[in-house]
Amino acid sequence: MADTTTEATPTRRRRNWREYENRASKKYVAKRVSDEDHQALTRYAKDHGTDVAKLLTPFLDDLIQRAHEHCGQLDQIPAAAKAS
Repeated sequence: MADTTTEATPTRRRRNWREYENRASKKYVAKRVSDEDHQALTRYAKDHGTDVAKLLTPFLDDLIQRAHEHCGQLDQIPAAAKAS
């Protein structure tokens, strides 16, 4: 009768990709999109030899700059004028 027990194979620990990320910040900006929109974006990026994140960078940089300018303007308003 054939031996039906399996040999002990070394178990590999599944790699947790979150532990290996070395990004400068843990914060990120995201927007949910439909499957069709995601496929269109990734195909467009691939056809242009880049990825979606690189395509979004100039727009996000502009948005972040405008947000910082907006916050700076709010901080410059005297406290008495803020109270309403």
